[in-house]
Formats: sequence, C-alpha cells, structure tokens
Amino acid sequence: MNNTPSSEPPRFASRREELDASYPMGPEKPDEFNIGEMFGNLWDGRWLIFGSIFLFIAAGLVYIYSIAPVYQTEALLQTETPKNFGAQNTPEFTKLEGIYAQPTVAQGEIEILKSNLVLGGVVQALKLDLVAGPVLPPVLGRLLMLDPVNRPQIVVDSFQVPDALRKVPFTLVNLTGNGYSLKGPDGSTLGVGLVGQKVTLDYHGYPVSLQVQSLRGKPGQAFSVALNPQLDAINDLRLRLQVEERGKNTYESANILALTLTAGDPFMVAQTLNEILHAYLRQAIERKVGDSSKALKLLEAQLPVVQAQVADAETRLNSYRRQYGAVDVPREGEMYLQQGSSLDSEISALRQKKQELLRTFTDKADVVVTVDEQIAHLMAEAKRNDEKVTALPLTQQEVVRLTRNAQIKSDQYTSLANSIQGLQNTLAGAVGNARVVDFAIPPHDPISPKKKVLMTLFLFLGAVVGFSLSALRRILHRGIEDHRVIESKLGWPILVTIPHSGAQRSHDRAIGKRVHGHHLLAANDPDDLATESFRSLRTALHFAMEGAATGTVMVTGPAPQIGKSFVSSNLAVVLAQGGGRVLLVDADMRKGSLHRTFGIEKRLGGLSEVLGGRLDYAQVCQKTQVPGLSLITTGALPADPLVLLMSPAFAAFVTQVSAAFDFVVFDATPLLAVSDALIIGSKTDSILMVAKYGAHPLDELRTCQKRMKALESRMKGCVFNDIKLVGMRAVYGYYKYDYSYSYSRHDA
Repeated sequence: MNNTPSSEPPRFASRREELDASYPMGPEKPDEFNIGEMFGNLWDGRWLIFGSIFLFIAAGLVYIYSIAPVYQTEALLQTETPKNFGAQNTPEFTKLEGIYAQPTVAQGEIEILKSNLVLGGVVQALKLDLVAGPVLPPVLGRLLMLDPVNRPQIVVDSFQVPDALRKVPFTLVNLTGNGYSLKGPDGSTLGVGLVGQKVTLDYHGYPVSLQVQSLRGKPGQAFSVALNPQLDAINDLRLRLQVEERGKNTYESANILALTLTAGDPFMVAQTLNEILHAYLRQAIERKVGDSSKALKLLEAQLPVVQAQVADAETRLNSYRRQYGAVDVPREGEMYLQQGSSLDSEISALRQKKQELLRTFTDKADVVVTVDEQIAHLMAEAKRNDEKVTALPLTQQEVVRLTRNAQIKSDQYTSLANSIQGLQNTLAGAVGNARVVDFAIPPHDPISPKKKVLMTLFLFLGAVVGFSLSALRRILHRGIEDHRVIESKLGWPILVTIPHSGAQRSHDRAIGKRVHGHHLLAANDPDDLATESFRSLRTALHFAMEGAATGTVMVTGPAPQIGKSFVSSNLAVVLAQGGGRVLLVDADMRKGSLHRTFGIEKRLGGLSEVLGGRLDYAQVCQKTQVPGLSLITTGALPADPLVLLMSPAFAAFVTQVSAAFDFVVFDATPLLAVSDALIIGSKTDSILMVAKYGAHPLDELRTCQKRMKALESRMKGCVFNDIKLVGMRAVYGYYKYDYSYSYSRHDA
C-alpha cells in the first residue's frame, strides 16, 4: 500500500462532504437551553462548589466567634405634661393644638436624657471611663472567653492618672501569690502591687494610682488598663443609648419614652440603663425644688445666728431686772411695746419678701419698689412709737426697750424655724415630673452576632461564589464536549466514544501503589461500559484498516493526561481477545509507563535496547497474562529518543514485528509536545487520535491536524475518551446515549 498518496482518499473526501453539509463551517449556533445539561455542568463543578461553601462556612464560624457579642436591654419612662385648664381646653382646641404645637415635653426630656448632665453622672458613678480587660489573640481569645469559669478576668476599683495620660493603655501582668506588676505604655515596669491594696507608682514624673479588686488568670497573663477621657466615655454611652417616643398619635403625645442601650455585658447593660433612669429622676427632682433647696440652705445658715441673738436679748433683759429690781411696765408702756414688736415683725417679713423678689426682679421693678415703700412707712410708724416710749421714765424706757428686743428676736427665731420646717416638708414630699414604668432587665441572648442569619448568609455566599467559579471555569475552559464538533470542523470520523469508568480509577490507584499483576480494564472488567466501547473500537478499526498493508497502529493525542496509554493498552487487550496475535509497544521513550500497567517492576530491556542494537526484539518481547498479547517496554530512557526513532533500526523493527504479529499497537508520545509521534506515524499504516472529553479547545486539535497534514491518509479516526456519564447529565451535545445492553455471564 502506498503510504504517501498525492490526493485525498475518496473515503475522507466523501466523509468531509457529508459532514460539511450537516455542520457548516461557519460560527457555531448557540445551543438551546437544556436543563439537564445545566445540572450536569453544576455536577461537574460540584467539588468547586462544595469547597467554596465549606470555606465560607469556616470563614463564617471564625467571624462569629471572633467578634464580641452585643446585648441590648430596654426600659420605659413616662413624663407628665402640664394640663391647660380654661375655656380653651376643648376637644376642638386640643386637635388644633396638636397640629400647630411646639415640640412636646417628651421631646425635650429626650435631650435631657442624652445630656452630659445625666450621662456624665452615670459615667462617674459606674466608672465607665475605666477600661480594663485581658489581652488575648483575635480568634482564639474569643474561644477562651466562652468559658465562664476559667476565662481571665480583672476588676479594678480605682485607676487615677493625670489628664495627659488618659487614653494611654497600661499593661498589668499577673504574678504568683496574689500579686501583679504594672508596665507603662513603653513597656517599662513601674512596680508591683497586691490585689485589694492601693498602690501609687511613678511614670516619668506622673503619679499613677491603681487598686485592683480581683484578678483571675494564669501567671503571666497580661491585662490592659486605661482611663479614657470623660467626654469620650460620655459620647460612647450616648451613641449606645437610643431614646424614642412611643404611643404618640396625631393629636396628642402619650409622653412614653423607650430607652434602649447596648453593651458587651448583659448585667452591665442593665445596670447602666437603670443608673441612667435614676440620674434622670434625681435631676428632675433637683430641677423642680432647686430654689427651695437653696432657700433651705440659706435659712439653716441663719438659724444659729438668730438663736444666739435671742439668747443675748434675754440675757440683757434679765441682767437689767436683777440690777434695778422688778420694774413694772405701765399699761401705756405695754401698748407701746406691743406696737413696736408688731411693727418690727412686719418690717422683718417685708425685708425677707424683698430678698425673695430680688431673685427674680431688679431693684427698680414695681413690685420691689412697692415693698420698699411699705417698709419705709412701717419704719416711720416705728420711729413715732419710739418717740412715745421716750416720754416714760428712764427705767421703764429701758425695760420696754429690752423686752421688745427680746420679743422681736424670739419672733424672728420662731418664724425662721417655721420656714425651715415648711421647706423641709416640701423637699421631702417633692416628686419629679416623670416615673419609671419598666426598669431594665439583664438580657439572656445577644442581639449580635445573629448566628443563624450570618451562617445562612455565608452559606448563600459560598454557594453563589461556588456556582460563579464553576461557571467561570466552564467559560474559560472551552474544551470540546460534543464529539460531532470534531467531525464537523476537522473532518475526523469518531470511531468510538468511551465513557468514564469508575473501575479504572481503582486500577489507576493500584498502578500508583505498584501492586503486583496487570491492571487492565478490558481484561479484569469485561462487563464495564468502557470495555464494551473498546470492543466497538475493535470493530470500527477492522473496517477502517481494510486495505492496509500491515496491522500497525499508532495511538497518540494532543497532550499528556488524556488516556492515550489507557486506550492503547485496552485496545491491544480486546484485539488479543478477538483471536489475533497482538504486540503492544511502549514507544514513549520519554515518560512511558506501560510496564506498570502490566505489573512489571522495571522498564529495562525494551525498545531503546533494540533500536540501540544491544538486543533483538525477540529478546525483549514479553508474554503477558492476556493470551495472545505481548509487550515491549520502553527500555532504558535514552537521552535523545528522536535520534533512535529516525534511525534505520526503527524502520527495520517495525518491519519485523509487523510480519510476526497480526496487530502491532504503538503507544506514542503526545503530538504537540514533541515530534516523536510524527516519526512513529510515518512508519505505521494506521493512526488513532485520542481526544479527551472537555480537555481540548478546538484550536488545539486544529494544530494537531496541521502537524499531521502529511500523514492524513494514515489517520483512521478519533477516539473520544472519558465521557462523563452522570445521573444528572446523560446528554452529550444534542442526543443521549443509553447503554442498557450488556453481556451476562449467566446467560445460557
């Protein structure tokens, strides 16, 4: 048979014309939507999808346990609005007032609740500007804090630093024996202290005072202690506090305030919110009775002075009586005495009233001027009364003067004491304009992180990313999955399609572990679908090789890892099972490994020794466990296999073995990697191209076709290998393969 014809064989020309008519060479039309193919693509990328989901779930768990939980509690407060009485207090007026009213009392109280006056007192009372806690690694630290018994903990009674050192962290290191050491921000040790005792240390001339109430942790455990600026602590508390009005309708406000606070500790958040309520109530009462409280303090300060004046007046009167004996005051003198005492009491009352008015009005106000006129009138009356007293004898005048002075001081003391008692009663019964409806209760579960929601979100993101990566892999890797594309675009006939074999994976593992014995699918698993495909290949090859001078066949492919050796070895097995004398030659003298498939430990004594002239082919030809099948391994891997293949020895070797065997199958090197396959193919009568499902872009196969242009007449067809038959996708391109018929060993 002529190996280098000058024209294309009629078989290929007719085949190409038929395929060109069925499949035009223009752009491929987009496939119609096929839900089975879509699920099949997802199944192909299942490990990528599952891996993405697993990574996102792991990331979600790390995120959930690396952030501190946030707890939230709530309290209710009701404020009172002054009522308007009169003709305008009607339903119609109430509606109009609700529409055009100024901000309600509740809105003003919200601002007071968030004021520095209230929150500043809370920060001082609970020491919220003091920050102390263990120094832990980011993720593992959160896991340690989940143990409520053994987790490190510190409670600081007081920590005082100058303003210049506020917000500067100090480090406290736990020592044995209930002690600790304190380090400055620069890492220098300031000194040591004991739990429960106050210690004052020096840091670059600044005094640092610390008292630790309790300390729990292993020796060497570090704790961070810092005192934040008070304004920062107030602002932080204000940010975590939310106050809103509830129960408000269109026309009227219910003045119900809902206070919500968040914090990292469930008990601390409730304690803080309750302290805010108490601070607000205290300032509300102080605001309401502020003037009375100031007046009470002023009167209490005057009371001892007046009491001393009363005692002094009574002492003077008694001393005068003892000195001059009992002096009776005439009836006229008693009248002058009573009038003088009454006038002095009224003058004293008016002066006290004037002092109260001056807190609100100026000296020139009408009401203050009126009081001054009344005081002047009474003083003129008192002066005239004193002139009448001067008409009495001197002894009686002095008695009247001393008696009146003592009575005036006594009346002042009594009036002052009554005023103090009245103010005390007022303060004791004073209530603010608000009441607490519900106090805060420590929450049981945190509001953040929401573990179920976050894990669902991470699961969803993992699935989305996995599907996206699977689709992207599908888009970027445009390997041929429809064998008819090869027929239509290249004109190569597809002799057989070989499905993916699960049994072959066990053989591959055995080959990798160097298990003794041959590992051939066609010999060990005759009922496998792939084995049946090899039988179909044997039949197709029988018709394709009609007219060939010899039974020499080269098996090659575009690239490694496509199943070239798998096809050549199992093809040789089914050819031998068909009754022929078959020789399998491992012609890949670069990385050939067929000797492992047949359980042969060493490759020495093979093709390279024959081509080098050191051995005869009969000496290296090994019988296998498959009847009728012989094997020649690669032999020792030469430095330059191409030189041996281009030598006359290789042509002579092909002539000898083709005469001795019915079929000689050459397992050649990949076509695009090296040129060995072109030399081998030029010495054989038939060439089989192996293409793997989804592994080759069309351009890769076109390159193979160009390189084999001179050997196109020897090209018998293509073997489409490793088609993945899965439950969700049994559709290859446009139609379905259904292998439902197989041989049974029990059939009669």
